[in-house]
Amino acid sequence: MMAQTTSPRIERIAYQIWWLIHDSAGECTLRDMAAFTEASTQTCSQICRYRGWAGAYRKMAHSHAVDNGPLMIATLDSELSALFREAA
Repeated sequence: MMAQTTSPRIERIAYQIWWLIHDSAGECTLRDMAAFTEASTQTCSQICRYRGWAGAYRKMAHSHAVDNGPLMIATLDSELSALFREAA
């Protein structure tokens, strides 16, 4: 059986991914890994799968969208109250 060798570039990327996962306690995404290693997200994904690290990082980024939930509820409540007052 022939031993499979990987390129120094892949080993460097794998080490950087390993370091980022451990340094961030798994609070990183493939996009973070790609930016950190300057490799593609597909390369980072393949390395993680091959090394068994697929469950060691966050799969989705945190949303930076504004949470308008309470504002929407207050507006809807006032609109419904006005509607029911008119109906009564």
